[in-house]
Amino acid sequence: MLIAATERLARTPLVDGSDVLRATAESIEVTLRGGNPYAHQLVSTIPPGSPFVYPPGELLWYLPWHVWLDDITRVDTVSGIAITALIGFAGLRVGFGATALPAMLYASWGILSFRAVDGSNDVSGSLLVVIALVALAFARGGRRRDVAFVISAIALGWAVAFKQFALLVVPPLLRHLAVAGAPWRRYAAISAGTAAAMSLPFFLASPGDFVGSQLAALTFHSEVWGANLAATFQQFAFIDPYLGWFFVAEIAVTLAAVALSLRARIPTIGGAALVGAGLITVPLLLARWTTQPYWVYVAAIALTGLALDRGNVAGGATSTH
Repeated sequence: MLIAATERLARTPLVDGSDVLRATAESIEVTLRGGNPYAHQLVSTIPPGSPFVYPPGELLWYLPWHVWLDDITRVDTVSGIAITALIGFAGLRVGFGATALPAMLYASWGILSFRAVDGSNDVSGSLLVVIALVALAFARGGRRRDVAFVISAIALGWAVAFKQFALLVVPPLLRHLAVAGAPWRRYAAISAGTAAAMSLPFFLASPGDFVGSQLAALTFHSEVWGANLAATFQQFAFIDPYLGWFFVAEIAVTLAAVALSLRARIPTIGGAALVGAGLITVPLLLARWTTQPYWVYVAAIALTGLALDRGNVAGGATSTH
């Protein structure tokens, strides 16, 4: 954790990095004034006039920092340190031999540190998924199991209400719970209830604006750019006539992969996390626009999955019996 802290706190937040946190701060201000951020055209984005495309859980995550400090630029810095600490903390359950390498990789990987200060929100978004995974690893026996189980379900629900990526972690995690004989329906109900409680007030305020802003996450970026297949192929050939097929493949292949995950036997929490990371990878590779911070989100889940993928050690170290 100290390595993660020194690597991240020494970096100065980028003034002209991602516009995500600027958009978030503006949307929080609109909400605090009694307005609807999903019916508001943002003026702080590049270009101005963009919609706010994140679910309300994102606003709620940054709200306390904005109110207390009037500054949210360091939230993801703290979140990156917390992810490292949580991966290491999981060693109490699965053994520190399993968590040392993933924790060290997350702490010292330069890209992960840089993207914690670039103005994006993917580090904080992935922290909620990591909380859900690590808490579930401690869901065993007695009252502690119940508390950890509920914390995990709430965190995953909040993750879904923070950024749409987390939806793809849900199917393999529920599948693991079902395979492990754990109460997956209760887990699903708590997670869905959490996401709904955060989202429903904004949906009821303006259903069309809310739904439209969430769908805009798929279509808002029309240019081909980033770490994906389309941007790679574009360096060698004119691919514009095929971009529609990329979109069809993005949706179809993702749905097919989700369907396969629901039929797989996933014996560990770590395995579920790794499958979830793989599911998120599919649309990111096939999308037109894939910024590097998206892969930081995937990396946090994958490294946590690697740490927790230890099988049923000591009577279910990473199962939920």
